[in-house]
Amino acid sequence: VEGSRGMTASVAALLDSALEHLGEGRAQSAGSLATAALAKDRRSVAALRVLALANEAAGNLPEALANYGSALQITPDDPEILKGLARLALDMGMPQVAGKLMAQAFAGQSADTEAACLLARALAQQDKVDSALDVLTSHLGAHPEASAAWNQLGQLVSDKGDLESAQTFFAEAIRLDPGLPQARFNAANLLVTRGEARQALEALEAIRDARLTPRERAKLTFTRACAHLLLGELREGWTDYAARNDRAFPGSADYEAPGRRWTAGDPLDGLKFLLVGEQGLGDEVMFASLVPDLLDRLGPDGALSLAVEPRLVGLLRRSFPGVEVLPHATIETGGRRVRRLSAEAGALPVFDAWAPMADLLPVLRSEMDAFPDTGSYLRADPLQVEAWKAALETVAPGARVGLLWKSGLLSGSRANAFAAFEAWAPVLRSPGVTFVNLQYGDCSAEIAWASHALGVTIWTPPGIDLKQDLDDVTALACALDLVVGVSNATFNLAAAGAPAWLVSAPDAWPTLGRDRYPWYPQVRLYPCRRFGGWSPVLESMGADLRARFPS
Repeated sequence: VEGSRGMTASVAALLDSALEHLGEGRAQSAGSLATAALAKDRRSVAALRVLALANEAAGNLPEALANYGSALQITPDDPEILKGLARLALDMGMPQVAGKLMAQAFAGQSADTEAACLLARALAQQDKVDSALDVLTSHLGAHPEASAAWNQLGQLVSDKGDLESAQTFFAEAIRLDPGLPQARFNAANLLVTRGEARQALEALEAIRDARLTPRERAKLTFTRACAHLLLGELREGWTDYAARNDRAFPGSADYEAPGRRWTAGDPLDGLKFLLVGEQGLGDEVMFASLVPDLLDRLGPDGALSLAVEPRLVGLLRRSFPGVEVLPHATIETGGRRVRRLSAEAGALPVFDAWAPMADLLPVLRSEMDAFPDTGSYLRADPLQVEAWKAALETVAPGARVGLLWKSGLLSGSRANAFAAFEAWAPVLRSPGVTFVNLQYGDCSAEIAWASHALGVTIWTPPGIDLKQDLDDVTALACALDLVVGVSNATFNLAAAGAPAWLVSAPDAWPTLGRDRYPWYPQVRLYPCRRFGGWSPVLESMGADLRARFPS
């Protein structure tokens, strides 16, 4: 054990065993051994650090934070403790804190590859990507054998969309250290991003037995889920998709709900069941398509309650009149996201069982034939729809087409799933079409560009908050002739109630390897098969739009 000077033989033996268990991915037993060592020596920095590593690997971030904090009180300038705290800060969404810790740890430690990688991650998460690249290239200039730095460099350039350079850097990391599982995983993940799902599965299989932490194992399993689903292998995909709620998976949530958690295989007939919305708002809308099938499974003696994002409550109450729709709330506590029923839900009935929405997928969507023939399951307020139709008549002549082109979350690699707004020019150049802005967030720069560069006016409807007024947004979408765009929360609202055309990225697993969109059968799918190959896809959509609405 590093730093074992002055340590008793029994403490050292326990920590050696703990590290061995940790290397084998047995975080819980590693933590028990480190706790036993700490009971023998309460001021053992090594024991606190190993216990922190075990908790960190298991996803118990608050406990790991407490362990590192206790160690830091004993050795305030210990770079290993500072690095541990920085890792936690990054995982908990505090890159500024991580950057300060790494600036302190990196001082005088220019040969420390882990510190360089952590500092680069902290800078990148603060949108200082060029500075992050400078840190890594400088470190590699002095230490070209640092495989972990090549791996981190690959991650940074991958997030910027330079997949060819990323592949080169991951390959170099693997050449230097063939047993480096993180680089091998990132190379496999790159294949998923390219849409090369079968090759990705082969690469993931090659590291299945590698020594991974529970956190790394959960990430690998989720990536494997996406690859299986891209190939339409639903049974394997849904099995691995359970990793999204593994406590070790980054960003996973805990759930607090009355009753027992339902598991696949348990009976459904006659249950008072609570279905809890999960992940993002768009996921909640998409998975809400399960509700009619779940009602059938619960039968006439059962009852269904649905906990969703508060902005969806009114819309879903109208759409599913036989379902009790309640608001949920998500809080951050101790470094964990916790989803529970909101206090606004009032007095709650006793449920026989509950489950996050996607837990029902292996049962209700085990094969492609189980997807519904119609995707129009949302019911917009008819009075609001008519009001929007009347408003559109006065300001939008010709065909009225709603437009969406980005997500509200574009950090890291997620931006790679969306074409630049300028690439939409073939669609926007459609005479006789009035485009209606459905895109939430600040769109002023894009709308101005369309006006100046293309002479196209994109009409932004007044008196509506496109992010908050979801019932009204759905009514507006239903008042339009068509909605075209990308998969974000608003597109899901539109597609569940109105005609829509969707541009998808090569790694969009919800396509399930099909040329149509299984979740919304009425959606026309425009899949981008090659990473970055948006131009032919959007040209095709533009041609189809002009054919549908000739000027």
